[in-house]
Amino acid sequence: MTQIGRRDVLGGMAAAGLAALNFGLNLPSARAAEPVTLRLGYGGAAEEQIWLLIAKPDVGKYQGTVYKVDATRFRGSDERAQAFAAGAIDLSEGSATGVMSAAAEGVNSKIIASITRESKKGFSTAFYVQSTSSIKSIADMRGKNVGVNGFQTAGHLWLKAALEKNGMTDSDVTITPVPFPAMEAALTSGKIDVGEFPQPFAALLEHEAQVTKLFDAKYGVPFDEELIVIAGKDEFLKKNADAIRAFLADVKTATDFYLAHPAEARQILIDKKMVRVSPEVYLTMNDYYRDPTLKPSVESLKKMQEFQMKAGFQTKPADIDSLVDASYLPK
Repeated sequence: MTQIGRRDVLGGMAAAGLAALNFGLNLPSARAAEPVTLRLGYGGAAEEQIWLLIAKPDVGKYQGTVYKVDATRFRGSDERAQAFAAGAIDLSEGSATGVMSAAAEGVNSKIIASITRESKKGFSTAFYVQSTSSIKSIADMRGKNVGVNGFQTAGHLWLKAALEKNGMTDSDVTITPVPFPAMEAALTSGKIDVGEFPQPFAALLEHEAQVTKLFDAKYGVPFDEELIVIAGKDEFLKKNADAIRAFLADVKTATDFYLAHPAEARQILIDKKMVRVSPEVYLTMNDYYRDPTLKPSVESLKKMQEFQMKAGFQTKPADIDSLVDASYLPK
């Protein structure tokens, strides 16, 4: 697509998103004031539409007028969760399991949008071994070293569920926390025997190394799960409601563009160095399912919480109905 054509598409989609909005934003007064700064914490996997909005702000309509994003990238979900709990960031884009666990412990947050889901409708986070490994099945993992992104994360839960399906527990393996950007090196160097790989790291691994997929997230957890969500503190959301609605309107526009033009959107991310993966790998990557409405699934979250409590990752339940607040999403 030509540069002019690209601008036409982006501008047209932004205009379409603006026309569809019906959340009472008072744009004249909002634009007369200083844009609200939203301190956003984000990660390195499965967050493409947010990366797109960071890399190319004019994909949306309101960034720079109603709000501006102060984005910080975190290597691990634990660091991002700590920053959110401490008030160092206003919005956290991260694991739904982490948000539920934090809410159960009294962190006053709200899930306001769904970014990606673990679903059979798309790619599912996978666990790989080297092709030369003696591990040919989950049963062979006993006594082996397994890399996940952190303890009591979604990856840890998927590992635990897969092991239990084969008569083992997570105490039958050695779990090593490894950030996703370092997971391939850990696997190919032998530091770990099995590694957890979301996209785009799974596509890069398959391109660069001789590996075998052992199982994926849907092996032990057969229902759809919220993977990446956006969460914010209730007090901050209410105080800055117009800015949050404008931000999510732009996220919706970025999502629409990404789903309609995935190769072009991914090329933008490569060009802006948001993703350091070669075009031959990234542009054709099998992707996660993304709900175009951005509406979090309360039903899925309740199922996920039941699974987490059974696994011992939560000792008490969070009120999922009150944890989700979809009122800031475009109507």
